[in-house]
Amino acid sequence: MAASPYRRFSSICPTVQKLVIRLIQEEFTPLLSLSADVSEAAWARAVALADPTFLYCTAAEPAIRICPESYQQLQAVLQRELTRA
Repeated sequence: MAASPYRRFSSICPTVQKLVIRLIQEEFTPLLSLSADVSEAAWARAVALADPTFLYCTAAEPAIRICPESYQQLQAVLQRELTRA
């Protein structure tokens, strides 16, 4: 049985979670017009609450992408949680 290329944030090891949170910060801070001083802990809580699904692409170059089905939910949770952080 082949392994699924889809992984929930909650199933990723803590080291990779930290890297993924950093990538999410870089992508969503300008989209959501968030202050640069939102704490790392607030980001970690918001991403864990959204628990998005990622697609691991290992073709020519390995990549991790947020699944389209999770993107809008992640954006909404980040907006709600981080604007009050």
